Amino acid sequence: MRHVSDLLRTSAGRRLTLVAGPWDARSVESVVLVDETRDLESAPPGALAILSRNAMRGCDVLGALRVAGRGRLAAIVLPGPSGTSPDIVELARRVGVALLTGASDRPLSDTVLGLSATLRADPDLLLRRTRDAIDGLGAMEGAAERDILRTASASIGVEYGVADIAEPAANTAVIRVDGRPDGYVCWDGEDPAAAIVARVVATTLGRVRAAARAAERARELALLALLRVGTKEVRAAARRARHEGVPVDGRHVAVFLRDGAAGGETPADAWARRPDRQIDETARRTRGDDAARRVRRMIAGMSGAAELSAPPIVTRWQDGLLVILTTDEPPSRDGDGPFTDALSDATLPGAAGAGGIGIGTFRPGAEGLRRTASQARAAAGRARAGEVVRFDRLGANAILAELSGSESAVVTARDMLAPLGGLGSLSPYAVPTLKAYLDSWGSRVRAAELLNLHPNAVAHRIRRISEVLKADLSDPQTRFALQIACHVVLEHECLPGTTGPSASS
Repeated sequence: MRHVSDLLRTSAGRRLTLVAGPWDARSVESVVLVDETRDLESAPPGALAILSRNAMRGCDVLGALRVAGRGRLAAIVLPGPSGTSPDIVELARRVGVALLTGASDRPLSDTVLGLSATLRADPDLLLRRTRDAIDGLGAMEGAAERDILRTASASIGVEYGVADIAEPAANTAVIRVDGRPDGYVCWDGEDPAAAIVARVVATTLGRVRAAARAAERARELALLALLRVGTKEVRAAARRARHEGVPVDGRHVAVFLRDGAAGGETPADAWARRPDRQIDETARRTRGDDAARRVRRMIAGMSGAAELSAPPIVTRWQDGLLVILTTDEPPSRDGDGPFTDALSDATLPGAAGAGGIGIGTFRPGAEGLRRTASQARAAAGRARAGEVVRFDRLGANAILAELSGSESAVVTARDMLAPLGGLGSLSPYAVPTLKAYLDSWGSRVRAAELLNLHPNAVAHRIRRISEVLKADLSDPQTRFALQIACHVVLEHECLPGTTGPSASS
C-alpha cells in the first residue's frame, strides 16, 4: 500500500512538495491528469490528481479541495509553486486530501507517467488490482466477448482488444480453442497487472468461443439431419433442430457455394482466399471453420443484416458450403426476401476461384428450409466459377431443379440407373457419359468433346450402358426419361460406386 509520503521519496515524486493536508489519510490507487474542472469531479476514489494550469483557471484551491474531498481523492497536485493560507490548511486537514505543488519546469505528462509507473510496481497494489480484475471476470463466465473485454479493461485500467493476427511489437496473449491458437488479446503499456489479467481474459475468451462453436456445430448437425430425412420424418427432425437452436419456424433463404472444379478447391478455400494445396483433415476442418466465420462476418456487414432473426448457419453440405439466413419479415410481392439482391452483390467479391454460387427463393418453415437449400444448390450447379445464379432466374431449368429436390423423383431415378453399378471400372463414369450423350442429342462427337474422350470411346461406353439398362436409346420417350434421371441423380447426390460429379473420363 502506498501513501503520498511513499511517492514523495521516489524519483518521480521528488520534485513534489507537500504543503497541506495529511500524507497518509488514504492510499494512492491511481494517478490522473486533470485539464478541466469536470475531470476532477469524475476522478476515481484514491486518485492522485495532477491539475493543469487550465484546470486551475476555473477552480480555486479551496474549490479544488472541496471537490477532491467529496470524491475521496488521496491528493491533488497544483502546477508550480503555490502559497497557503490557514483556510487552505484547515480544509485540507478536514477533507483528508493531501495538497502538493509541483515544479513548473517539468512537463505534467512526465510526472503522471512516472508516478503511474511507480504505483504499478507496488506489489500490494499489483495484487489487489489483479485480484479485483480476475474476480470480475469470474462473474462474466458465459457473457459476450465485448462485455468480457469491456469489464477487464475497466477493472485493470487498460484497453484490451482482440486481433486475428498479432503485431510483432504488440503485447499479446494467445486465445486457444481446443488447444489451437484462435486469435490474440492485445493491449498497450508495460503494466504487469495488465499482462497477468490479459492471460485470464484470453483463457475466458477461449472457453466462450469453444462453447459457442459447440453450439454452432450442434445446430449444423441438426440442420443437416433435417435436410437428409424423408418427407415422413420432417416433423420429428424439425423438432430436434428447433431444440438445438435452428430457427425452423422463420422464413429462410439459402446460399450455396459449390466446390471449385480445379484442384478440388472448396468454398472454404475460396472464401479464405488461400492457395490450393494438399492439407490434412484437421487443417482442412480448421480452414473450413475459418471460412465459415468469414462468411458470418460478411453477412453481418451486409445490407439488411439487421433484419435477420437468428445468426446465419454455415455448414458443409454435399459438395459445397451451405448458408441459411432466416428472418421474420415476409417476402415482397415478387417473392424476393429482403436479402436476395444484397446477397447477389455481397458474395461476388469473395467468390474468386470458387465454383458456382446459387441463391434459393424465400421459403417459410421446415419444408421451406429444405426447399430453398435444394434450390440454392441446383442454381449453383448452373453457375460458372465465381458466378452468382438465383434460382428464380433459371427459367425452364427450374423444373429439373425442383425434380432433384423431390424424394420420389430421386428414388425413381436411382432405381432406373441402379444397373449401371454392375459395369465394373466403367461404373463411376456411366451416368456422366450417358448424360453428356443424351444432352448432345445422341451425337458421339459432341459428347466426346464434353467428356474429353475419343468418339469411339463414347460409342463403346454407350453400347455397354444401353445393354446393362436394357434400354432402346432410339426411342424418344426412353431417351427423355433417362436424360431426366441422369440430371436428377447428379443434381441431388452421387450414387455410390456409380456416379461422380467430377468424373468426366
